Amino acid sequence: MHCTGFFRSVDSPRQLVAHSSKPGDIDPTVGIVHAEAIAKQISTSPSDVLPTKVYSSPFLRTTHTASILATSLSQQLNVEEGLYEYLIPSLLIDRSETRTYPRSVDELKLIFDNIDSSYEKSVEITPEMFPEDEEKLIKRCRNTLNGILNDASGENIAIVAHAPCVQALAFVLEGVDTTEESKLEKWPLGGITRFSRDVGGDGKWQMDFYGLTQHLPDEYKLGLGLWSLPCFDK
Repeated sequence: MHCTGFFRSVDSPRQLVAHSSKPGDIDPTVGIVHAEAIAKQISTSPSDVLPTKVYSSPFLRTTHTASILATSLSQQLNVEEGLYEYLIPSLLIDRSETRTYPRSVDELKLIFDNIDSSYEKSVEITPEMFPEDEEKLIKRCRNTLNGILNDASGENIAIVAHAPCVQALAFVLEGVDTTEESKLEKWPLGGITRFSRDVGGDGKWQMDFYGLTQHLPDEYKLGLGLWSLPCFDK
């Protein structure tokens, strides 16, 4: 599954987008059409909310979507290992039961020339982290987001990752103490979610919109399907 996020700090937004379901679920050509629709929706936003930093998981399809988005914004792409897929077996194989693997930055740069190879990842994925539960996923995403925000230094950012990771990031930005308090619902894959905050205010993030899908082709206007971590499946 991959997703995109858009966050904004009213000086600086942040955006998140949930894109497809599992590797192999959607024809690659259709996936590119969806990625281009996401890129158009974000890149035609008002100038004060346009992302100037784009971050992606190191998996091929997320990087492809993020590269299309970064190109539309005339920005480079930062590949962040901490945005890795949820570390559970069922989400790391495709329909043919083949294990899916992330690509190295060097491998990805051979395919996408707008990758910034000088970017230093915030979180490293190690074998000891596998398998994750929801609590560990949220902790990983919190640490990753802190690293990304530190790297962005107040700039507007967009994040392209996997649905579990993006939903965990949204929970972190929501700022509540427990998942029971969260107002998050099932995530429409392909939808865009945007958070913003006033950099001169109390530092709290506000959700501007959740799971926007109006940019998708007609048959996907409600998203490519709904997905949720069990803790948010209310």
